[in-house]
Amino acid sequence: MIPRTQLYADALTALKLWRVWTFLGVQDIKARFRRSFIGPLWILLNLGFFVGGAGFVYGVMFGQPMAEFLPFLITGFVIWGFLLSSLVDAGTAFVVSEGYIKQFSYPKQIYLLRALVSYSINMVIGFAAVVIMQFVFRNIGFSGWLMALPGMAVLIAAALGHIVISAYVGTKFRDLPFALSGVLQVVFFVTPIMFPIDVLKAKGIDFVYKYNPLYYLIDIVRRPILEGSLPPFENYLMAALYVLLVWVVGVAIARRLDNRVVFLL
Repeated sequence: MIPRTQLYADALTALKLWRVWTFLGVQDIKARFRRSFIGPLWILLNLGFFVGGAGFVYGVMFGQPMAEFLPFLITGFVIWGFLLSSLVDAGTAFVVSEGYIKQFSYPKQIYLLRALVSYSINMVIGFAAVVIMQFVFRNIGFSGWLMALPGMAVLIAAALGHIVISAYVGTKFRDLPFALSGVLQVVFFVTPIMFPIDVLKAKGIDFVYKYNPLYYLIDIVRRPILEGSLPPFENYLMAALYVLLVWVVGVAIARRLDNRVVFLL
């Protein structure tokens, strides 16, 4: 087990090497869309296809006005995609960096931050679609985006904690991303992403979101953006407690497996 002080020293060194992991994260996006005619704009187009289809069906099903429901849907879906990547895709963060890890003496945390950069860029592009949707329905509020910044910080902290856990455990247990993918498909349908919480309250099943920490991570970002108001304090508290729990688990796992990553690859 690696000493805690050594783990913290490696993490600090990784942060100082921000040019390295930022470059690698950006290169991952470029490589993904290499030779593509419109490149990352495919993210916007795919979101448009999804919102156009699912938004119409669920909007009619739940009797929601499209001007409110479509921005709600696309914002939740963008944030969910970011969380999903930090849990599932991050399971291969060390695996896809095997060549770098075995050839260079950089701290391994660089490759965790590399993943965070890549997932964050995807989220930012997705948020561009939210802005476009708000302009279309003429309900954009710049103050709401500013109020969403504290929630964004909590969301990113949670995502980085997810990446730490998934990357280390996924290196040892290669089935982890596949298992998480199946579990999170179920979680997706019980998280208020495609339907407002009022629907759950009306059906008397509000426990579905009250005991779902991912709901709080989504709400502290989505509500300010769409409504221009801050969520209740308890939502921030629940999200912060979840982040604390994730980081406690993440640090414990990193201390146990950090020295073994090279041998597990």
